[in-house]
Amino acid sequence: MASTSTIATQCLGYTPIPVALLSADEVPAVDLYRKDSETGRLRLYRAANLPMQPEDLQRLIESETNWLYATDIDHDEMQRFIRRKLDVLIRDETLSLRDRFGKLNQVVEGLLTSAFQTNDTDEVMRSAGNISSLAVRLLCRDDMAAGDLISLLHHDYLTVTHSLNVSYMMVALARDLRLVGNDELTAVATAGILHDIGKLSVSERILTKNDRLQRREQRVAQKHPALGFRRLGKRTDVSYAQLMVVYQHHERTNGKGYPVSAVGDEIHPWARLCSVVNVFESLISNRPYRARYSLNEALSMMDQHLSDGLDQEMYQCWKQSIRKK
Repeated sequence: MASTSTIATQCLGYTPIPVALLSADEVPAVDLYRKDSETGRLRLYRAANLPMQPEDLQRLIESETNWLYATDIDHDEMQRFIRRKLDVLIRDETLSLRDRFGKLNQVVEGLLTSAFQTNDTDEVMRSAGNISSLAVRLLCRDDMAAGDLISLLHHDYLTVTHSLNVSYMMVALARDLRLVGNDELTAVATAGILHDIGKLSVSERILTKNDRLQRREQRVAQKHPALGFRRLGKRTDVSYAQLMVVYQHHERTNGKGYPVSAVGDEIHPWARLCSVVNVFESLISNRPYRARYSLNEALSMMDQHLSDGLDQEMYQCWKQSIRKK
């Protein structure tokens, strides 16, 4: 066990534990840390041998503390705890589908953020696989329509939020198109989470710039598909289809995409699927340099010119699915 010093300097080296998954009768028997709102440092909140009272959890909720942290020495134990609690959440029929998906999305967004911050591809892959299998179980319900899904998503432009949204949309569209069997939807969801993994190798200054990128900066940003390909290309736990999503999601059927101006069927079907929802998600999310467009505005812009080079069958199917709500 790491030292129980009351201050830790940063969140790297710590596993986030969602407060929403804690209950007074079941708290992990590990030291738990809380982030100081002023300094951002982690302070010991509860030692492993101390019980958690219901009023303690209530105070955390009232103070809008959504996360506690355990040292990475306890990482595997915490991952098992979180997975088990999320399984219970997904099966909880006393909660509405909206409430379950909302809680799931809040938790997995934080977990994936933590994995991305480590810049550890192994950790990102583990998190992506776990998150995908959980999300698909909710997304494949008959009462989860694409229009409903859009209203449940967060719309702040961060690489993690964007990747999760694209992942969920890819699953919804793949189901509507019957592009793959249900047994492959988890792999599709994982591909969506990984599609921008190359951005881990791009400067945060470029990714979060408040103005439109200059030409030189655009060229740097446009390297992310190739950077992602290099990061994942030799892994045995990434399929060819998933790798093509990472490499080709900015290609266009008319040859006007990047990184190699592939055309038509040279672009893998999963990558064409990702391209459609990637453009749509980018429009309906806040960007550093502009506010998000409404759903109708986004579809109108895509109809006018932004769908050029996208797979038209996939785009028309997506548009119909969205307009059902």
